[in-house]
Amino acid sequence: MDILNNLSHIDFSLFLLSAFIIISSIIFACEIIEKFSKLIGRPVKWIQNNENDHLLLTENTQELNELKRDVKKLTEMFIDKQIDDMRYEILHFASALSGGGEFSKEPFDHILKTYQKYEKILEEKHRNFNFGITSGNMFFFMFYWRFTGSSGSD
Repeated sequence: MDILNNLSHIDFSLFLLSAFIIISSIIFACEIIEKFSKLIGRPVKWIQNNENDHLLLTENTQELNELKRDVKKLTEMFIDKQIDDMRYEILHFASALSGGGEFSKEPFDHILKTYQKYEKILEEKHRNFNFGITSGNMFFFMFYWRFTGSSGSD
């Protein structure tokens, strides 16, 4: 009970002001030490560690940004490769078909699905290099319709 009585006689405003002055003095002393160590060229170990951490963080951020650009570039290259491969497959099939090649229903279904994926990727990526396929399309769909009796939309 004596402890509580002693605490009730303490001036808390003076205590808080004293604590604030002490903490401010410590921060000020650290700043002066940091400036002085930079001035003489011999940094204090904890200041040097903070600077090294900051430099490391900056380097890591730059490397991550470079990786992001590289991944984006590789993604675009992969998409372009997919488009080219699908386009080649469709045109090759149309060429083989126009050359008199005979195919079962399965290759027709596969090419139709490939073409639908191709169109979807072109639409999603806003690409406009669909040239060459349109002429092969009519030929291909005409044969597909004759062979299977369907329009390819089922």
